Amino acid sequence: MQFNTIKKWGLIVGGVILALIMAVMIFVYSQITQSIDEAFGGKTEIANHAQFRVEAEPTAITNVSVLSPDGSEMLAGRTVLLEDGEIQSITENGRVPGGLRVIDGQGKFLIPGLTDSHAHLHRSPNDLLLYVATGVTQIRSMNGSKADLKLKSEIEDGRIGPHYYVSSPSMNSADGFGTFGEEAFPNWIPEPVAIWLAETMFSLNISIDARAAANDARAFIDKGHDGIKLYGFLTVESYRAILDVAEELDVPTVGHLPDSMSLSELRTTKLQEIAHIEEIVKALLNELGRFDDHGSDAFFELVESRKQEIIADLVANDIAVQSTLWFTESLKEQVFNLEAIIPTVEIEYANPGVVEGNVQLGAGWLPGNNKFPTYAGDTPEEIASNREFWNVREKAHHILLEAMLEASVTVLAGTDANGWLVVPGFSLHDELQSLTQAGMSPAEAIYSATAAPANRIRNNAGIIEAGRRADLVLLNKNPLDDIKNTSSIETVILDGKVFDRDQLDAMLEAVKEANASSRNFDLSLYQ
Repeated sequence: MQFNTIKKWGLIVGGVILALIMAVMIFVYSQITQSIDEAFGGKTEIANHAQFRVEAEPTAITNVSVLSPDGSEMLAGRTVLLEDGEIQSITENGRVPGGLRVIDGQGKFLIPGLTDSHAHLHRSPNDLLLYVATGVTQIRSMNGSKADLKLKSEIEDGRIGPHYYVSSPSMNSADGFGTFGEEAFPNWIPEPVAIWLAETMFSLNISIDARAAANDARAFIDKGHDGIKLYGFLTVESYRAILDVAEELDVPTVGHLPDSMSLSELRTTKLQEIAHIEEIVKALLNELGRFDDHGSDAFFELVESRKQEIIADLVANDIAVQSTLWFTESLKEQVFNLEAIIPTVEIEYANPGVVEGNVQLGAGWLPGNNKFPTYAGDTPEEIASNREFWNVREKAHHILLEAMLEASVTVLAGTDANGWLVVPGFSLHDELQSLTQAGMSPAEAIYSATAAPANRIRNNAGIIEAGRRADLVLLNKNPLDDIKNTSSIETVILDGKVFDRDQLDAMLEAVKEANASSRNFDLSLYQ
């Protein structure tokens, strides 16, 4: 009898303890997911995008200067006919059939619609309007989720937004996180639960071994993702297994470099694109060891000694590199001069949830929540050392980009949109300016945001010629004279749908108003 009583109470106590653990986990999950939703912009009012829905109609753009198919010159006096969402013809002073909408292109310049090859929409669908209003007719999401696939489907059904390439969620390995994984969740949470929490909250994929990683990659393509995104927390075995599946399925791959893989192993992989120039810089810094122990001269010596081999590997394996250069250049200013750099970006159009962020996640752009000023250091010696590091880091990007351009490595303009101070749409124009300042010609910069990504993901845009998709931007100034002129937008044409300047301004105003109703900080402090 006594034994049965003890057993009974033991079961009751055990049940209570289990219930308490479950309650704590549910509470923790609820708090974290609310913080993530807030920091990723999920609480911002959604602008009325339906008001901008239009239908394509046969259109002629007359007497316009058109960017040549090779991107090297403007061809004056052209007539461009559009119908059924495609470019029908391009002729010199051609005849315009009756019944067409006519756009006078006198004194204007026609380029292909722009592509941001590295974007993150997070939970900010208003950004779709920003992209169209700034001439970005295609974006490539680099951490695709179910919500992204849903938006892609809505765009295909007529919602106003750029063509939407949705990668897989960022793929990782359970044992690839190292100390970072140990710090992310308390030790008392079982590993399977921690994996589920991380995948659910951050739209990640975390596989337990190479076989599971390969199966997951295959499943993502089956679900409608356009390509695979590989993250740095992958084991080399899983990295290779994923790339084998992508090769078999003939789908694009974009990746960080695994922390556990040496840079010299890159040539032995089947990776098609590196997600940032920064990935190469990080790998070289890892080769160097602690920067403070070696200094800038040693690092530059390493970069110079290794760059030709690295570039040769990229060329031999046809590996493209996404740029995200403006973001890299901005980080030094965010570390040491945040208050001064915030007013230089179009913060009124950025999702206020993303801008405000929260301190728990180290997210947010503003003083207090922005994590980068914490990297400055406390003492004069630390500040001087850290300033040297960020200067060196930025210069290394420029050295590598220059070497890539000399060797004709494919560079794809990407911005890491919605990263710190990276305003969707506007940031691509900043990126093109950074690329030209770093050595690209305006023609090369435009190529990196038009034909180059179109060729990479094999879509029917990016070049102005008959039979191509009618994604076009009509400019008031010649971008081959000055890359800043890509911002002189008069008209955007998306799948043959024409949006004039008034409509584009209305899109921007709709986003601004939605943001204003959701903002919790004083915007005037940063304008």
